[in-house]
Amino acid sequence: MHNTLRNKNIRVFKLIFSTVLFFAISLSLYVFSQYQRITSDQLTRINDSHKQRLAFSSQRLSDVIEEVDDIIKKISTSPQIELFSQTPSSRNRTALENMFYFIVKNENVYSQIRYLDASGIELIRVNNKQNNIERIPVSQLENKSKRAYFQHAQALKQGEIGTWPVDIETENGQLMKPIQTSLRIIMPVYHLNARQGYIVINLSVNNILNAIEEMQSDTFITRFIDENGNLLASDKPSEVLGHLFSTDEQHNLANDFAVLWQQILSSDEGRLTIDSMVYSYTELGLSAVYAPLGKYILISSPTSSAYVTEQKQNLLTKAILLLLLLLGFCSYLFKIYNSHENNQMNQQLMEAAFNGIAGVIITDKRFKLVKTNQVFVRVSGFTANELIGESLAKLNLKFSQTEMVAIQRHLQTDNWQGEVMGTNKSGSEYALMVRIQVLRNSFGSVKKYVVTFTDITQRKQLEETLRNQSESDPLTGLWNRRKFDDELTKLNIFTKRYSNYQACLGIIDIDFFKKINDQYGHDVGDVALKNLASFLTSQCRETDIIARIGGEEFAILMPHTSLEQAEAVLNRLKQMIAHSELMQFTVSGGISKVQDDATLAFKHADIALYTAKAAGRNQIQAFDANSLEHSKKLTVIAPLNLKHANDDISIKQPVNL
Repeated sequence: MHNTLRNKNIRVFKLIFSTVLFFAISLSLYVFSQYQRITSDQLTRINDSHKQRLAFSSQRLSDVIEEVDDIIKKISTSPQIELFSQTPSSRNRTALENMFYFIVKNENVYSQIRYLDASGIELIRVNNKQNNIERIPVSQLENKSKRAYFQHAQALKQGEIGTWPVDIETENGQLMKPIQTSLRIIMPVYHLNARQGYIVINLSVNNILNAIEEMQSDTFITRFIDENGNLLASDKPSEVLGHLFSTDEQHNLANDFAVLWQQILSSDEGRLTIDSMVYSYTELGLSAVYAPLGKYILISSPTSSAYVTEQKQNLLTKAILLLLLLLGFCSYLFKIYNSHENNQMNQQLMEAAFNGIAGVIITDKRFKLVKTNQVFVRVSGFTANELIGESLAKLNLKFSQTEMVAIQRHLQTDNWQGEVMGTNKSGSEYALMVRIQVLRNSFGSVKKYVVTFTDITQRKQLEETLRNQSESDPLTGLWNRRKFDDELTKLNIFTKRYSNYQACLGIIDIDFFKKINDQYGHDVGDVALKNLASFLTSQCRETDIIARIGGEEFAILMPHTSLEQAEAVLNRLKQMIAHSELMQFTVSGGISKVQDDATLAFKHADIALYTAKAAGRNQIQAFDANSLEHSKKLTVIAPLNLKHANDDISIKQPVNL
């Protein structure tokens, strides 16, 4: 009998061992294949990301060069510089200086714009130091005749643009603080075929890099490199222009990464992985004039990321869980042959049930945790030891004191169920569907509470995404009319509550939009709408609410804004649109105060808009309650007769949208 039982146990052991071995091998192969997939997917993502970033960076740099080339040509032949060259009066100086100022203000890539006379003496200079734009007084202007770049400038011919290699800017013989690396772009100024002086624009390499980095994450590093491997620009300032300093820490790609440099010299573009970093490069192919800005652009990023690390950790956790389940199952098969093992297996089954799909918390009658399962540990981020003995407040559930009292009152007669928001240990938010069940003794007294929950975070996120989609305009990405009405109502409530609070509503309408659609097609009209939406988003404040409220009409809600300020803002936008090369159309606008009635505020702005249209378009009108015309329109809202308004004015040609 003993031998029979022994042989049976041996057979069971062999069966269990074979099963464990089979599943262990299968699990290992699965984990290995998944690990390879994660690694392969990461490399693919890195390659795609680098390719996109290189293309974007190269294009952005080309755009900047094209813009500065156009700017310096326009400045050197502008009426302002011609007037100042003929008559260097204070008035003409101010006009030219203002032009420099607004160019620097609107284009952050310029660190300095100067006008030097033919002998090299600065006549006008506008500086941009970390977005602090300043006009330099005449008393602080310098003589640049001895500088090497001025010697180079004197050799330039009429209409020729020259550049001076990237170096570190100096002022009064001292390095500028903080360190500023720039490419100088120079063009002589002529009047009546006589050389009057030179326009010198300092193109900030740092700011160009910042403009490129707007589309890149913190893990990416971008560098500009010349034909000798010297670093002209980098996200790490300590690397830049080391060849200009006589220090021991001179960074040069040929010295720091010899293998990478050799590959760069042998091919126009490529990619190389060195010590857990991926380097991608391409030749910029700049024209001879702008070649000093760099021959190559190099982007680097780590081979790993937080997302990949999390995936690998999840894979490891999954493998461990599967292995534990496998061992538990095999252990169960063995332990059913004797009662002692049976009892132990029953305990394991209870634990497995407790740590199943649903999260479970057990508390005492004072809501102090006495037990929790691994599902909740995983969601909350706390360990079981950190939770046991603590109150529910430890879980960072977003219950107010009033809500907690109401729940406790409800639990006196019945179980409770509802949705609860909370934050885990790391600060991330999650959403739970919670059910609290009361466990009572035979006398009806509360002994424990069993709290079960389901993680509904993804569902809540999806609901939020769908809500946002229902409130946005699919063509432009702006808020739609429904969202606009909600925000206008909220703003109106605020203005009624606080008598001193000022807010305004502006409505902008594209002039002759129907003619654009009829003459160039609706696809061109759509581009016009998207360009205008992008422009308004970039020019308005973060606190302003911008919406497309129908067709070619856009609305702007401006809190903390008086009617005069709002009118100035819309006039500025109107002028910029009228002079924009991207938007070959004009706009009209109406403005009103948001005061006692939201609907009335909209009608006021609409009346002002139609007044601007009737007055000839390309105008901004503010609603005037004292105006007889506005009062009539307010009494009986009727459309203006603009039947033939499109016949006498044509849109600017060509339409380049």
